[in-house]
Amino acid sequence: MLARPDLFHVLAAVSLVAASALLPAAAAGKSSCSADLRRTSRAVDRALDQHAAASPYAPESKAATLGHQPTPSSIARAERRFDNWPNGSKAVAAVARARQANKAGDIQGCLDALREARTAIGAAP
Repeated sequence: MLARPDLFHVLAAVSLVAASALLPAAAAGKSSCSADLRRTSRAVDRALDQHAAASPYAPESKAATLGHQPTPSSIARAERRFDNWPNGSKAVAAVARARQANKAGDIQGCLDALREARTAIGAAP
């Protein structure tokens, strides 16, 4: 006579089958946003580098010629005066939102933020 499996083993087998069926779909969705996030982040970095290389340099201040070290506030003032690319800030903020959404498991929120970042730098959405 064959031994009949007890309820625990049956439930364990059913749970494993159900979990294995759901796992690939969840992993695929998250990994697709993660891959897009890496790709878009690199594109934003390249766009910022290209913009910085094409922008004019700030003239040396009088304090710099006297050997004074710049303060964080003086650097921030100079950057605000000479950085006139608001789309760069929008793209960086959108990538940060995408990272948060991806970490929270909000795939659609992640993809929407990445689309916004690519649009801000002029890349194909």
